[in-house]
Amino acid sequence: MILQRLITALRNLGYKNRFQIKAGNTLSLPPSSERLLKKVTIKLRGSNNRLCIGENVTLNHCEIRLSGNDNLIEIGDNARFSSGKIYLNDTCGQHIRIGAETTVQGAYLLIDEAASIDIGRDCMLSTDIMIRTGDKHSILDAASGQRINPSQDIHIADRVWIGRSATLLKGTVLQPETIVATRALVCRKFTEGHCVIAGIPAEIVKRGVRWDRELL
Repeated sequence: MILQRLITALRNLGYKNRFQIKAGNTLSLPPSSERLLKKVTIKLRGSNNRLCIGENVTLNHCEIRLSGNDNLIEIGDNARFSSGKIYLNDTCGQHIRIGAETTVQGAYLLIDEAASIDIGRDCMLSTDIMIRTGDKHSILDAASGQRINPSQDIHIADRVWIGRSATLLKGTVLQPETIVATRALVCRKFTEGHCVIAGIPAEIVKRGVRWDRELL
């Protein structure tokens, strides 16, 4: 066990990985994925938080921060996440799940309070993508002073393609075989799949489609 820890530490040093894991939190990292992490920063704070990385997961040039209590970040088998950030900050009992076979070229996933993010299997995310469940600041009713902009979950089904520089805000729901156009701003629930959505705010512009990773 001591030898294995030494080997892991030396490997992470060579790959320029940095792990800061406070006692009471858990990092699950199988050997098949450990060798595929390069220039990755992982910070687990708070209490009873878990980062679960599946088999053969590739992480490059990214930062994962998990704080608060009883939270979960889960990355499925054979997923790839490059050049991005995954932050789950100071909340309790929330999660970010990235499905198996999903690929991310550059994205910022952010949770600041009570809400979760689910990304399904075999999704394809381009670069410069923002996915966040809240507004970061309060919007108050002028008469009552009550806050009126609570955070909301985001759900992305299996087989969704998100184009470059798209933004997905709180309450977003996307169905299978959805294609999100470049620079689209998505901020509502869509009940149809097999469609292209585009614009600010995003609306369906084409129906009856599906996508393929290959340029056929």
